[in-house]
Amino acid sequence: MYAQLPCSDPVCRTVAGVPSSLLPLQLRVVVQPAGAPLGDDAFTVAFHPDLVGAVVVKGRQDEALVLTRHLAATWQVPAARLWEDALRALSVEPLDVRQFTLPASRTEAYSVTGMGWPGAAHMFRLEPVLSRRLPLGALVMLMDGNSFVTLPLESNATLHAASALWDLNETLGRHALEPLPPRLLWVRGWTVRDLDAAVVDGTFTATLPRELGAPLAELN
Repeated sequence: MYAQLPCSDPVCRTVAGVPSSLLPLQLRVVVQPAGAPLGDDAFTVAFHPDLVGAVVVKGRQDEALVLTRHLAATWQVPAARLWEDALRALSVEPLDVRQFTLPASRTEAYSVTGMGWPGAAHMFRLEPVLSRRLPLGALVMLMDGNSFVTLPLESNATLHAASALWDLNETLGRHALEPLPPRLLWVRGWTVRDLDAAVVDGTFTATLPRELGAPLAELN
């Protein structure tokens, strides 16, 4: 259970002031570039060398209050449970989800944008966001901390549209206020793998992890 215990850190004191009955509902996740000023003891998950997911508390003014590990440790809740609670609570935040056909292909993709609270962390809950099962996961490109484009993987044919997703993200990223470095990610639940995508001498390249390549090889 969550408990209200004192902490010397000003942000901790603010978080500790949230009633314990409301804390699970106020937890959220935000995605930030690695090295973002979150403090020395932020509750983060380093799922990529360039990116981190941070568990925060939504304040009264909708601000993100950094949750420190030393305060979280007083709640006697496993770290994985806190992450689950934060993602579950994130589900109440409104999103703009749009389905579209990728340029120069017949493949359907989606754009996901937060409508208030930053939406990038919804990459970890793609199935409920897209209202479809994703046994093979999806390709994801984060444009910034609020939005991403994603391509559900259903066959080798959809994988071949990865270059179109890369080109689209590059185009959209020019209009982002704080664009993130272009990274093509394979996301399945909490699993995140960077496909080391790049354009070399005009040719798009990417490397598939074994856990994705093997099942795709069995499909058309």
